[in-house]
Amino acid sequence: MPRVFRRLSGFALALAALYLVGANLFLNSPLGAWTVNRQPERFQLAWSWGLSAWPGHVMLWNVEAKGHVRHVQWSVRSGHASGRIALLPLLTRELRLPWIDADEVSATIDRVEQEMPPPPARDGGWLLRFERIATDTPRRLRFGAFEAELGGSAHVGFTKQLRGGPLEILPSATALTDLVIRAGDQVLLRDGQLDGTFAIARHRREEAAGIARLDFADADIHLRGRTPALAVDLDEGKPWHGAVVDDAEGGRLDAKLRLARGVFAPDGVVDLRLPLRAMRDGARFDDTAMLRIGVVDSALHVDLALPPPPGDSGRIQGRFEIAATRLRDLVAIEEVLARTSGTLDIDWRFTSLGWLTPLLVKAPWLELEGAGRVVAALELAHGRLEPGSRASVPEVDLVATVAGHRFSGGARAEGSLVEGDAGPRATVALVLARYDVVDVEAPGVRLVQGKDLRIDLDAAGDLTDFRESAKARLRFTDAGVPDLRPLNAWLPAAAIELVGGNARVGADLELDAEGRVARGRVGLAGRAMKARFGTTRLAGDFDLDARIGGSDLKTGRFDLGGSSLKLRNLSLPDDERAAGRRWWIDLATERARIDAKRPFALDGDARVGMQDLGLLLALYARHRDYPRWVFGLLDAGRAEARGRLRFDARGLLVDDVEASNDRFEVKARMQVDGAKPKGDLLLVWRKLALGVELDQGRHEFHVLGARDWYAAQPALLAH
Repeated sequence: MPRVFRRLSGFALALAALYLVGANLFLNSPLGAWTVNRQPERFQLAWSWGLSAWPGHVMLWNVEAKGHVRHVQWSVRSGHASGRIALLPLLTRELRLPWIDADEVSATIDRVEQEMPPPPARDGGWLLRFERIATDTPRRLRFGAFEAELGGSAHVGFTKQLRGGPLEILPSATALTDLVIRAGDQVLLRDGQLDGTFAIARHRREEAAGIARLDFADADIHLRGRTPALAVDLDEGKPWHGAVVDDAEGGRLDAKLRLARGVFAPDGVVDLRLPLRAMRDGARFDDTAMLRIGVVDSALHVDLALPPPPGDSGRIQGRFEIAATRLRDLVAIEEVLARTSGTLDIDWRFTSLGWLTPLLVKAPWLELEGAGRVVAALELAHGRLEPGSRASVPEVDLVATVAGHRFSGGARAEGSLVEGDAGPRATVALVLARYDVVDVEAPGVRLVQGKDLRIDLDAAGDLTDFRESAKARLRFTDAGVPDLRPLNAWLPAAAIELVGGNARVGADLELDAEGRVARGRVGLAGRAMKARFGTTRLAGDFDLDARIGGSDLKTGRFDLGGSSLKLRNLSLPDDERAAGRRWWIDLATERARIDAKRPFALDGDARVGMQDLGLLLALYARHRDYPRWVFGLLDAGRAEARGRLRFDARGLLVDDVEASNDRFEVKARMQVDGAKPKGDLLLVWRKLALGVELDQGRHEFHVLGARDWYAAQPALLAH
């Protein structure tokens, strides 16, 4: 018998020695890491060295686990971890760890753009069962921009079947002490304690994925701690810049919440009291801001009170009911607003009003900048502003970017909700007493300076949809344009150049939710204009009435039909034979489409009324070069013309021009795509006809067969 015992003992010792050698070689060789990390893009486990003292027991040092699930990346670090692996369940494809103890634990959780979708569900996946992962030395947790320093203890357990099988978070608990929560360098909570239990019931991915898993959650949480105070300097002439003060005189946070299958149970409460300290003229004033959220039946009741600063009428008071207690319905701000009813009274000066901009417009074409006071009395019913709600901002810096131009100045804002034919509608009026306009591509040059610009916003009364449906109207009149030359950025430089003059401008524009011009009207009255048309210098005045309609906002094309251009007091400074003569021209578009780009492109048909034909003839040759009999007939008076025109970055094309008066008939076409224009002109008087061929600034007259010559010239624009 002793011999058998000795043999069995020796065999057991040999097996133990073989296990110790094999297991520890496995833990401390690349084979161990390779076996665990078969899918490193989804899960990785690393350690500096490991030890196994008996079968199923593992100790690891300097452990780091990290993974990527959908849009979440996580990592956990521990200075030392030990645990036990149940060996027999491995035979049935189950990895069971009855316990894991970890020391000096830190974790991070980040949301990333790159998605790691779960693998397709299929049968036969391993069952992971981690019954208790515990630590008595938690140290740090970072979740996005928030970071927490931890003490106390915590344990968690879970089961998960791979290949799309069910997941369960086993009953887990925390007893955290010395809790400090920061956002960047700012302390939000100090001396905190978090006691709680939580679990997530067993469910499969097809039953609930992502945030829907909250519907299977149970929790009982008690969080309390000391909050910082808020201090502000209210001396006259200084902005109300608040500073967070973290000291022993801070406020208190006390939150007790219970969650049953994703729904907050009645009697839960969050109570926040934040000390306020104001300095004015060297004196200190103390008060307290309060936020209380209570769970009552199937709703959250919210009370908010921010007392007025000393010597000021400011205040913020709100009382709301949020018709939801299911946690999943309280995650997205849009869902919360849609379920919110109550009142909010505000009379407060904010250091920045930038937070108002996203509430007003979808795209950032309109911006409210700098400090400002908000006075508002709002009533909400299920996320909708109720008629009678109103708000105002007495003074704020406003910037609006429209059609490539930036309007800026000090503004006042008035908003209200009125009852319309189709239900409540919200209106916001923004008025700039004085404003400047610059080109966004040349911000150092002031194009326009004016008074009393108005921007009106109008939208459906649903607060959550305001910025999606808001339409805007921008209006101003009689603004000054001190110099016409910056407008050349929008003109085809090869054909037209403004070299001097000033103007007055006004506009009435309708904008869509993204600040793009949908339709409207622009008036520009130019005076003392000096311009170059091809090689011809012109001087005079003009009045442009541009009517914008039928727009295609995606392509930036607009209908300019019905627009007009009136030219007055036109002269030819370089033509001595035309000295002292003045002309006028009236141009009206019948069909015109414009592409709003730099320079803009236009294609259309126009009617033209002219004092006489003298200016048209001057574009082809100097007056002194024509036969004398031509200008002996110019006093026949007004001439009417029609034609087609197109211009873009390459230059100007004019074709099918037909003009006439009591004595003349004229046909013309011209191309201006550089410093030297070219074109054809036919002048007919009874049986006489004269053709003028212009090419690179040189002209040639055709007398014999002029009609046939003109008919033989190719058209510039396709029919």
